[in-house]
Amino acid sequence: MSASACFQRKKALQEAGYFFNFHTEMDLDRICEHVLAYVEFYLKSNTAQQRRQFENALQDIPEFMDCLRMSGDVDYISFTCFPNYNALKQMCDSLSDNPSLGINRIVIRPVLERTKWYLGYPLEKLKWIE
Repeated sequence: MSASACFQRKKALQEAGYFFNFHTEMDLDRICEHVLAYVEFYLKSNTAQQRRQFENALQDIPEFMDCLRMSGDVDYISFTCFPNYNALKQMCDSLSDNPSLGINRIVIRPVLERTKWYLGYPLEKLKWIE
């Protein structure tokens, strides 16, 4: 496919709502000091209102880059990037101290080493919707 045809196809798919964002992966280890961690959140209550309050709070914190609502004993898992461990801990303490968020417990799991990079969804392995 030519570059022009490829661009037109990408534009058509984007306008149709099939994808909505582009980003670049950077090797942060070569650029800046940082701490990556997964943070588990356990809520006191699992009501829709409580979940909305918690989710809205995390939307405003750019260091929480991804957040997934989970099944099982943990309610949410978030992938984070902070300048250092103290900044991460302070943010988690601040969230935990906010009674309106209903957080029962927070578990911080620092990333020791990134052994595989996310390079996109395995589209060739997924069943397409007709």
